[in-house]
Amino acid sequence: RMISRILVIKLGALGDIVLALGPFAAIRDAHRDARATLLTTAPYAELMRASPYFDEVWLDDRPSPRQPGRWLKLRRRLRGGRFDFVYDLQTSDRSGWYYRLMGPGRRPSWSGIARGCSHPHNNPSRDDLHTIARQNEQLAHAGIASVPPPDLFWVESDATKFEFNRPYVLMVPGGAPHRPRKRWPPDSYVDLARELDKQEMDTVMLGGEDERDLAEGIARAYPRVRNLIGQTTLADI
Repeated sequence: RMISRILVIKLGALGDIVLALGPFAAIRDAHRDARATLLTTAPYAELMRASPYFDEVWLDDRPSPRQPGRWLKLRRRLRGGRFDFVYDLQTSDRSGWYYRLMGPGRRPSWSGIARGCSHPHNNPSRDDLHTIARQNEQLAHAGIASVPPPDLFWVESDATKFEFNRPYVLMVPGGAPHRPRKRWPPDSYVDLARELDKQEMDTVMLGGEDERDLAEGIARAYPRVRNLIGQTTLADI
């Protein structure tokens, strides 16, 4: 059967998006004449619209179980896309539900772990694999044998607008907001910024609103730190 419309599902997070760039390129290469759509979440939409891998980027607003209206809207959109093949690179319980939303009736060919899908990645040890190895194996099961490493060659931005005068180090002081124990202590960032300053390097703080209080506290403790929280795009970084 001719494949003219494909959907790729990758919702986040940022590190996972970057690690999926190789699979994105491999899927695009395998379906050069197909219309390719990415389903992702808002933080990554702008970046991925600039990529050469997709013709269209859809946003998943991640409806909760208590929002049946939004689930129905998502179902209508997924079914209305008339996709011939879906590559579920998220392979989560949520994206597995999207396979079920495609029914009843004929569902598209599906690469992932959803029960009953046409191209299952059925390695029982898949969760023990590194993300790159896991996704490469998943695509091999779907007939895509060659996957390049992640490549950001296509990202463009003019960083001169930030007017850096010395070599600089970019620091993100936060991390997953639901895992605060994984975060490095603010005093450690201050100590590192002070040491970098001695070596003629500036410290630049990056991040989103979740990191704002942390970055402002670090900048107060060592005013030579430059705080660009909320001022950069992913392409800028």
